[in-house]
Amino acid sequence: MSDAGVQPLTRRAARQHSTPRKRRKRPPRLTFLGVLGELLITAGVFVLLFVVWELYWTNLGANREAQAHRDTMTESFSEHYTGFDGNGADPAVPGIPGEAWGLLYVPRFGPDYSVPVLDGTGDEIDSAVLGRYDSSSAPGEEGNLGLAGHRQTYGAVLWDMDTLQEGDRMYLQTANGWWVYETRQVHIVDPSAVEVLDPNPLDPGGPADGQWLTLTTCHPPYTVLERMITHAEQVDFIPLADGPPDEIADAVYAADLEPAPQAAMGILEHHDAVSSYDPNEEA
Repeated sequence: MSDAGVQPLTRRAARQHSTPRKRRKRPPRLTFLGVLGELLITAGVFVLLFVVWELYWTNLGANREAQAHRDTMTESFSEHYTGFDGNGADPAVPGIPGEAWGLLYVPRFGPDYSVPVLDGTGDEIDSAVLGRYDSSSAPGEEGNLGLAGHRQTYGAVLWDMDTLQEGDRMYLQTANGWWVYETRQVHIVDPSAVEVLDPNPLDPGGPADGQWLTLTTCHPPYTVLERMITHAEQVDFIPLADGPPDEIADAVYAADLEPAPQAAMGILEHHDAVSSYDPNEEA
């Protein structure tokens, strides 16, 4: 058979009859804006995780540590009870950094509000507690008892401080009883205004005049730009054996701190005397 009638394939015809090749996709080019966007997304994730840790996780850990302070406070109260009558500085304050020696009750913050108090304002207050400044006086001592606490992290123990009003009472319980304070002033200052801790906070630089309790915390919320300050004046002392003040009785019982045996006997005798009283019995 002759091949004379068969035409050879040209290059163009060969390309038309061949299987089309797939074009390889070029990898996307890394641009400055693309890299910047990726970095910003990554940074945003880290910031979000930090916020969750700062505002949520630190509170959980701090509250667990605060409960540990409460668990050891019963033994501490029994050890430091002296039957003190409220005249002079309370001897139940050991002055050992990190050791809880009291509980602060603030009815304005809620019916069950109570926070452990200890010495130190550094890492000590990262456990949902209030810390006493080194230069501060003791309860019952002439001068100014300064306590610091976090507002939105590590237990947020002073979150509601802006709700305090003049005349609101606060109760500081030690092994010997309850120190009663009345709010006199709530104000905002710069972080450098250390005079709020002076012996006479209403007359900085002047001599001590009375017994004061000063609370300090950060302001506004979620910043450290300023400080919110509360000054309260000591107006009374209630011995432990007399039982808790009516305004905080439920919170005291909820705290579940057993009093020293000597004080417990006094409370029991007082309770029995009241329970056995018959108003219909002739004198």
